[in-house]
Amino acid sequence: MKAIIERVPSSQAPGSQRHPGWRRWAVSLLLVGLLMLLAFHQSHRLQPSDRQAPLFRVVVGGEALTLDAETHAAFGRDLAEFTADFDAQLVAELTPWMAPRLEAAFAPLEAAVPGYLDWYFSLRGSYLRLGMAIAGDLDGWLEARLRERLIEQSGIESALDELQVDFSARLAQAQQASLETLEQRLHARYAERQVSPESAESGYVIDLGGVFHEAIRESLDRLRWSTAGVGGAAGLVAGRALTQRLAGGAAAQSARVALGRVAARLGTHASRSLASGATAGAVAAPTGPGALVAGSAAVAVSLAAFAATEYALLKAEEARYRPAMEEELLGEVERVREELGEALEARAAAATTTLVASLERLARQAEAQAEVPDEYRIFGRETR
Repeated sequence: MKAIIERVPSSQAPGSQRHPGWRRWAVSLLLVGLLMLLAFHQSHRLQPSDRQAPLFRVVVGGEALTLDAETHAAFGRDLAEFTADFDAQLVAELTPWMAPRLEAAFAPLEAAVPGYLDWYFSLRGSYLRLGMAIAGDLDGWLEARLRERLIEQSGIESALDELQVDFSARLAQAQQASLETLEQRLHARYAERQVSPESAESGYVIDLGGVFHEAIRESLDRLRWSTAGVGGAAGLVAGRALTQRLAGGAAAQSARVALGRVAARLGTHASRSLASGATAGAVAAPTGPGALVAGSAAVAVSLAAFAATEYALLKAEEARYRPAMEEELLGEVERVREELGEALEARAAAATTTLVASLERLARQAEAQAEVPDEYRIFGRETR
């Protein structure tokens, strides 16, 4: 009993033994908390750095360049800058080729103008025109003769068809060469700026060379289909439009008005002569030499008795218009040539704009497939 009483005070003594243990526990807990806070701070500080500095393996020029985020961003800016004025570059490159081809295509047409005017103001041509003016079908007949003696004899339609085919092929070659040059420039500029390839095990892989090749393939298909779709109709359409423009000049219209006044003065006598069918025979086969000579002679004989004076007046009046008609015809040919050149340039620019759009679209697809974060994509996120 005494032993029990003596042990009780020792077990219930004041907390002189518990206080030091509690302090040690509190200090340990505080240290653990501080260590956890420090570790969290370190991981939090390092993690954004890892996110802000990914690596990229960009395949260009047949080689995979390992670029850090900053260099990859510069690569993207250069690519966007190089393609921004691609259309102007292509047009400038094609112009030295287009100019001589246009000259060669239109040279026979220009050379045919004096011969056409020789026929127009010749004895045969004047009598035939006079007969058609009396018959009342001068405009359509003259347009047909102009097409026959200028458009068909010069071969302008087939020349324009050939030019269109050659232009498409040349444009495709120029586009491919430009992209190859761009790829070589990018490779040469960034090959020395890449980081150690061993550190790119987990980098984003972007096959930009494959993007270039696919963009060119799509462009070639578009050019091929556009050329095949038009076929040989381009020259025919241009020939018809050119015929109407050449026939509709002010000088030609004035000459027809003068001819109409002569025909009106011939009046009844001409009507009797036309009734004999001589003029109809001359017009029925305008391209046949025999029919043309026979018909012209018949008209000349039937009208000569009363039209000699009028014909002299007609020749004097029409001679006034030849210089203006020649200038007008040659000027119209020049305008059509310039317009065609502008149309080809516009076609080249439009095709190249489409090529750049394809390049951007394919690059976005390649980056999306590689799961490149939006903020690091060269052309940004693809929008739908």
